[in-house]
Amino acid sequence: MTDRRARRRDLLRWGGIATAAALAGCSGSQDAGDGDDPTDTATGTPSPAASSGGPPGADVLGSEGSLQSSATVRAGVLDSDQGAGKFVFTPSVVFVEQGATVTWEIEGASHSVTAYAEGNDRPHRIPDGADAWDSGLKEGGTTWERTFETTGVHNYFCKPHEGLGMVGIVVVGEVGDGPGTTQPSELSGKAATHLSMQLENAGIGGGDGGEGGGQQYGWQQATNDSYWYSLYNMSTNIAMSGNGVRFPHNEEQREALNKRLPAILEAAGADKPPVKNPWLNMAPFTEGSPKFTGKPVLSGDDGRPDASTLRWDKAESSKTVSPSSVAWTHLKGVTWAKNFEEHQDILPGSMKPLVRAQVLTTLAQIGTNATLIAGGPEGNGALTKGDSLELISGFKPGSGEVTDDTTRIEHHTSMLWFLADLHSLAANEWFGYVNPEPLVPLQGIRKLMNGMFKTTSQAFDPETAAQAGSPRDLGLLLGGVGWFGSQAEGEMASNAATYANGIAAQLEGSIEASGQVSAEIDNQAAAQGAVGQGLAWASQLDGVDHLGTARDTLGYMRDELFDPDIGLYRAGAGSTQTYTARDVGDITGGVNAANAVLGLGSVKEQYAQFFNQCVNRGRLQRAERPPSRNQDAEHTLPLPPKAGGEFGQAAVYNGEVEYDAENDSWSVTDERFYTAEALYLANQEIWLSNWGGDFYGGSGVPGQTDEPPN
Repeated sequence: MTDRRARRRDLLRWGGIATAAALAGCSGSQDAGDGDDPTDTATGTPSPAASSGGPPGADVLGSEGSLQSSATVRAGVLDSDQGAGKFVFTPSVVFVEQGATVTWEIEGASHSVTAYAEGNDRPHRIPDGADAWDSGLKEGGTTWERTFETTGVHNYFCKPHEGLGMVGIVVVGEVGDGPGTTQPSELSGKAATHLSMQLENAGIGGGDGGEGGGQQYGWQQATNDSYWYSLYNMSTNIAMSGNGVRFPHNEEQREALNKRLPAILEAAGADKPPVKNPWLNMAPFTEGSPKFTGKPVLSGDDGRPDASTLRWDKAESSKTVSPSSVAWTHLKGVTWAKNFEEHQDILPGSMKPLVRAQVLTTLAQIGTNATLIAGGPEGNGALTKGDSLELISGFKPGSGEVTDDTTRIEHHTSMLWFLADLHSLAANEWFGYVNPEPLVPLQGIRKLMNGMFKTTSQAFDPETAAQAGSPRDLGLLLGGVGWFGSQAEGEMASNAATYANGIAAQLEGSIEASGQVSAEIDNQAAAQGAVGQGLAWASQLDGVDHLGTARDTLGYMRDELFDPDIGLYRAGAGSTQTYTARDVGDITGGVNAANAVLGLGSVKEQYAQFFNQCVNRGRLQRAERPPSRNQDAEHTLPLPPKAGGEFGQAAVYNGEVEYDAENDSWSVTDERFYTAEALYLANQEIWLSNWGGDFYGGSGVPGQTDEPPN
């Protein structure tokens, strides 16, 4: 018996992995955006204190001629939007005497009371000389107070809900002419709109009635949209579309699901799943058409979407599974499971974040079992070659047919990256992995991860990899090796560093002194981004340091490829610029590395322009849901029922868009949904995303999001 067969038998023996998938189950993992609003179940409707004019979030207490000796502000969540959002400070503006104490009562969710100040990594909108005050995150039912000694206008916000417009103003003594009195043009989205409205309501210079005049789409708004678009693409693919192999798919699994679901809900403290009739996708197909085939029910009688009405046309599906379609989808699920646990206390209750964390990690383990261990027609993994962990490129589960037995570098990269993050989840005992119980034990994930690295480094040694893949592929491979190396130990960690240096040496031969990647390139900006990110991520490992080359590569993207006249990182020469979801994913990854690791200036502003042009105006994202929708935005995407076709389309990515610079016009040149590309971009977006702050800790840097919250 070969060692490989022995290892596979070991994997099957641990915890009964071959039958573990039959014990897995969960509720639908649907994002809040698939209902009409993420705050449907928010509790408590703050009633304004004695204030004048305007609904909560747009009301004023006192005036410059009527200063209060103290004030109480309620930080809460409305049952409905009364004109200034559902997440509000009320009164939104208070006028107090110098030395007065303001008390904030926290209701409905966890909030912060944080000054707009450079010390809080925000535009400076408090009087000169005032401290950058910050309450930190406060739970519902608590209070926080501050005594104000510095006169002038203090603008502030709630960290988790800034993107939803939760802002406020404290005026101390005289208004004056400080930075907090000016039009908030350095902000964007609902925060800018609501703050502008409050300034006008209070009679303070700089307001424009909330129309948003002069506001620019900036980093805060772009990363807020990135957050939601990432969520929409993940949840649609994994719980709604029907574009893949469903779990449960037989009676045995259905019985197991019915037993496990109550345990999941109990562990999460939830009474029901957030979506009806989910399609729990354990092995997504490579392609599909996101047009709905019937009238969508996005919010039924109980406020939940009915996933059975949101299916895609099966006739338009590829019905083929690839390693990349599986790996990027479940890597996305693992990444979001961490996010849901990390922020479960501040996310809207209707999202049921702890239910989702369990759902996503359960499906990741089921997908691992099916594709790498025991889901194939010969008892092997459906995507593996015999007893090895060498991967095929295409498999049709319906017929059991291998459609493409070629081993490709991009599939090994995505699977290595996924297994490394799954190992991070298991090794650090994140809630979603240990509750109710793991289906694939830690030692099983570790052996699969190590085995995938060994197979990848043997099948694609540095010279072979350079021949088999483009510089973009090698950049992506370096990112995966960086993630693997952050999880490996001992000799395996050393081997990862050696391999990374070998791949980097091959890459550096195609990078000119200017930083330009000079090989044959489909999209120049994407090549720069992928290579730069890969070098930066691999350089997080001991014994690997290619940050200088990463800086040159990403500096070239920033300095030479960004065209401020059209707001795009140029794909190439000429007037026509084309972008796929993969292209934008590589560019986003490069921006993230430039910002999070290298600290390159101006990339935030560039990214905001690029995102607004390519993803919003260019309609790479074909629709959006209410949580991210700003009717006053420069480029507003349609809601799904209005996104085209007889019944509308899901809020996911198109395959390709094209910009014609001569006519300043965009067109969608490929309406297909390509799972691997779309979910790769969705991963890059959540790593980059801030949702108005540092909402995703670590920014996807290898080894930086391992520890769960206390």
